[in-house]
Amino acid sequence: MSSAVSLGNCFDSDTGIIRRLSLQALVRKIGRSPTPDQSRDIALKRSRLQDKVDAFQRQAGSMLHSVSDDADDSWGDEHAREKYNGAEFDGVDEEEGDDGRDSVAEEHHQVQFQGNTSPNGHINAEHTPLHLPSHLGHGWCNRNAAENLVKAELRLREGQLNDALHHIRIALGHKSYVFRNDVRPARTQRLKTRAWTEVHAVETSVQHHARVYNRARQALIELGADASLLHRYRVLERQDLKIDTTVIAPDVCGQRNKSLPWFWSMDVRRDTNVGEWLNDCRRISVYVCSGRCSTN
Repeated sequence: MSSAVSLGNCFDSDTGIIRRLSLQALVRKIGRSPTPDQSRDIALKRSRLQDKVDAFQRQAGSMLHSVSDDADDSWGDEHAREKYNGAEFDGVDEEEGDDGRDSVAEEHHQVQFQGNTSPNGHINAEHTPLHLPSHLGHGWCNRNAAENLVKAELRLREGQLNDALHHIRIALGHKSYVFRNDVRPARTQRLKTRAWTEVHAVETSVQHHARVYNRARQALIELGADASLLHRYRVLERQDLKIDTTVIAPDVCGQRNKSLPWFWSMDVRRDTNVGEWLNDCRRISVYVCSGRCSTN
C-alpha cells in the first residue's frame, strides 16, 4: 500500500480530527467556572478523544517513519499546540450590532488558550496537532521526498472543504425554513421557545462546519496550495454565515440588489435529498443565477 493511500485511510478513519474542534468549542462555551457535571463531561470527552488521537498518532508516525530520514522525527514534538481554534465563530448567532460580540469572542479565545494544558503540563487532546503533512510543513515534506503525502492531503482537504460548504449551505437553508415555517407563525410562548431552540441547534451546526472549513483551508496554505485553489476556497468570515431570510421569500420585492456570500454560487455536490428546507437553498441558488444573468 502506498504512503498516499495509507494517509487517506488514516485521515478518513480518525473522527478525532473533527471532535477536537467540537471539544474546543465546548470548553470555550462553558467558560472558566464549569459545574462539577460539566467538568466530568469534559474530562470524559477529553479521555475518549485522547484515545483516538493516540491511535492516529501511532498510525501516522509509523507511516512518516517509512518516508523520513531516521534523524528527522520533528513530528514528535510533545509541546507543540494546534494553532487554529475556531473562536472567530463563537456566538455567530447573536444579533448584528451586538457591541460586545468581539470582546466575547476574545474572552473565549483567552479561556481556551489558558485551558489547553493539563495540570501535569501535557497538551490536552483537543489542542494536540495531528501528525499530518500540513502540520509538518511543506519544507519537511520536501526534505524527505514526501511530495505524494502533500498531494494526498491536499485532495483530502479539498474533499473536507466541499463537505463543510455543503453542510453550511444546507444548515442555512434549514434555518431559513424554520424562520418562515416555525418562528414567524408562532403565536404562543411554547411554540416560540421550541422554534428558537431549533434555530440555535442549526446555528451550532453552522458554527461547527465553519470551523472545520477554515481549519481545512489553513491546511491548504500550510501545504503550499496554489493561488487558484485558495481563490476558490476563500476564508469564511462571520458575516458570511448571516442569512437575511427575506432574500429567499418569494413574495418580497427588491431582492435583486441584495448580495449573498460567495459560496452560494459555488458548485458543491451532494446538495440533494436532505430535507424539505432544501427548497430554501434552491431558491437562493436561483436567486444567485438570476442575478448573474441580469448583469450579463
